Amino acid sequence: MKIFEKSIKEKIEDAKKNPAGIFSLSYLYILVIGLAVGLLYVDKFNVPPKIPEANTTEQDLKVQEAKTIPPVDVMKMKNPSQELTSKGKTLFTANCSSCHGEDGKGNGPASAGLNPPPRDYTSNEGWKNGQKLSGIFKTLQEGITGSAMASYSYMNPEDLFALAQYIRSEFIKNPPDDTDADLNTLDDTYNLSQGKQQLAQIPVKYAEEIIINENKPKYQKITSALNSINNDRSSEGSLLFDKITTDKFQALTVLNNSSGWKGDQQKFINVIVTEAKQGQFNGNVYYLTNNEWNTLFNYLNKYL
Repeated sequence: MKIFEKSIKEKIEDAKKNPAGIFSLSYLYILVIGLAVGLLYVDKFNVPPKIPEANTTEQDLKVQEAKTIPPVDVMKMKNPSQELTSKGKTLFTANCSSCHGEDGKGNGPASAGLNPPPRDYTSNEGWKNGQKLSGIFKTLQEGITGSAMASYSYMNPEDLFALAQYIRSEFIKNPPDDTDADLNTLDDTYNLSQGKQQLAQIPVKYAEEIIINENKPKYQKITSALNSINNDRSSEGSLLFDKITTDKFQALTVLNNSSGWKGDQQKFINVIVTEAKQGQFNGNVYYLTNNEWNTLFNYLNKYL
């Protein structure tokens, strides 16, 4: 602290001799005051760093077969038939009652320990997307993040409407009605009247395994070629390859993926010159003689 005070006194003396130095001294005072105020402000609020929740887990994609999702007339779903409502009851019993209970009060056998607890359909409080047909459909279609309510998007839209109408008719007293605008918005959001093709999907970890297995022979071939070239340091072909490459493995990968060059030396040259602009090969490729190109071409043909 004494050193700091001495520095300030020296600056004051300098300022007396040199008025222009007052500016630098003032700047120092402002900087010190600003830092002190900032530290007090941070200390006052004392906000701890946000630590990720320990139980946070990433969920992989589920297996999903490709299928055609049939179109549905949204306006007809507004006033469903008895057949549709009966279908909704069957779907509810099979898919929803374990959590929400047969009576819809959120007390099913699988509800224990769920936080937040499953929706009590007989209560009018806390509906995230509302009690309209469109709101319940949205919940079934998308699920609710941060809860055990998963998406039921694997079902056909008509099944989701059947479920929604059963919930409304069985558990909700005087449920609010949708306007035509509500239903048109729902239609536009999910392309319900158009139908669509749903692509197949598999978990990412399985996709990674497939890609690795498909590329394993290629990887092994390139690795084997690279080992042979590295062990053949005395040959002209190996020395030339070392001279023109910035990354031998990537260079061999490029050549292996461009197999059309093997029967045509000019294509071989074109591939390497083109890739020199991408960084797999270096500028030395522009200075190779015809004999060197010929040697390199014949040499790499042995390994790829």
